[in-house]
Amino acid sequence: MEIKRAQGRIADCIEVRKKVFVEEQGIDVSLEIDGFDDPESGCEHFLMLEDGRPVGTFRAYFEDPETVHLQRFCILREYRGMGCGRDALRFAEGYFTAKGAKKLTFGAQQTAIGFYERCGYRVVSDFFEDAGIPHKTMEKALAPNG
Repeated sequence: MEIKRAQGRIADCIEVRKKVFVEEQGIDVSLEIDGFDDPESGCEHFLMLEDGRPVGTFRAYFEDPETVHLQRFCILREYRGMGCGRDALRFAEGYFTAKGAKKLTFGAQQTAIGFYERCGYRVVSDFFEDAGIPHKTMEKALAPNG
């Protein structure tokens, strides 16, 4: 699997997100597409590719000079359980550490919390609802060398 910035391919990111969040999870498309999808928003988009085909995506932006907020992390159903998510997190950690980030944070769906914990993230909030789905905020301190 290859992970790369989605420059000029935000439509591919949105298509993967629609399949996972809108079709699979029933989230209203009006909640899924937002201002962070604008190329001028400062949010960076990434694609997970298998043989050049988009199989997952995430986006991220600096909340403050040391904290990166990860969003819309998803993988197509048929590619889950194959290490794509773990690899994408490692990629994001290295990529943003190189840009000066010291912490990565995000809202994790209740059903994914165990996965993120196995990847070294810790829960730092109580449950909150986002798009009708229970989430908890998770974070991980980033090592200076990724």
